[in-house]
Amino acid sequence: MVGVSLSLQEEMDLIGKELHHHFSPTQLEVLARQTGFVQRKSKLTAQDFVSLCTFLDHDLSTQSLTSLCSQLDAARKVSISAEGLNQRFHKSGVTFLRTLFTSLFREQLASFLPIPWDLDCYFNRIRILDATVFQLPDAYADRYPGSGGSAHTAEMKIQLEYDLKTGEFLLVDVGSGSTSDGLYGAKLAKTVEKHDLCIRDLGYFCLEDFEQIEQRSAYYISRLKINVRVFQKNEQVERFKNGKVKKDSVYTEIDLEAIMNQLKSGEVMEIYEVYLGREKKLVPRLLIYKLTQEQTEERLAIRAKNEKKKGITYKERTKRLSGINVYITNIPKEYVDKEHIYPLYSLRWQIEILFKTWKSFFHID
Repeated sequence: MVGVSLSLQEEMDLIGKELHHHFSPTQLEVLARQTGFVQRKSKLTAQDFVSLCTFLDHDLSTQSLTSLCSQLDAARKVSISAEGLNQRFHKSGVTFLRTLFTSLFREQLASFLPIPWDLDCYFNRIRILDATVFQLPDAYADRYPGSGGSAHTAEMKIQLEYDLKTGEFLLVDVGSGSTSDGLYGAKLAKTVEKHDLCIRDLGYFCLEDFEQIEQRSAYYISRLKINVRVFQKNEQVERFKNGKVKKDSVYTEIDLEAIMNQLKSGEVMEIYEVYLGREKKLVPRLLIYKLTQEQTEERLAIRAKNEKKKGITYKERTKRLSGINVYITNIPKEYVDKEHIYPLYSLRWQIEILFKTWKSFFHID
């Protein structure tokens, strides 16, 4: 079937029907009072404000206040001065619109997200954390510096964490493009509750955070950074003549490259109780997925493009290990077997779809 492209007005009509389906004028008014947007009777109702910000003009930010007042008068029969309207664009107005958007998104997310197993008995929440970055005009470089290090580049980063099961937003934060993802990962690790499952991308990789999540009787899945060394404990250690253990004999490094060369495309290998990094942090399960030849070539092409475009230089070992994905988790194998760890982690891509939708709809890409 060939897709039918909708005009902007048709898209707005669809959104309007969706809003009308979920929120009556009375419900909007109650929500506006709860968020502090409406505190007393006013000419401009909550419904009028929502209409102005979503339907009456598709490019609200470029219109003058006088023009917006004229549109309100023509469409909603609301007579308000430019200064009166200007005073409605305050912090409570932003909170009101954000709450409205979050409520709609939560319902939509819960209705169509495919969760392939009945995980209710294992995980109370499936927490997905990720970020997206988009460029701003250079004039904003002082307030929103970019991540590239250039003094003249302006970028804005949106940090988002939500519960995949309910669609509830757990964090929505906006900052500069130079903001570290790791800082958010550490902050949110402190909010993890018992039986939560945290799915994290490489940008939030932190062994201390995973340790804290486990201490809170919660679970995590993360890709492993290829530059992190992986060890196993030796069953038999060597000792000096005086009986002291030789430190070099306690652990043996796992050769990921050798394992990659042994696996077939699509094959999964699992290793239990591995130790990561210099501090030898214990991780219950490590899973190695062998990519197909096509997937490997695609990854190498992306890395070659990044080296040329972004000035990134990948180590030769990293390039050689492009044929595998390595994951760590503390989920018991009785809950999720090795074949289903990758599909479970892949649910994280739902947030990427959300970001692409935002960039397309709001023209911020």
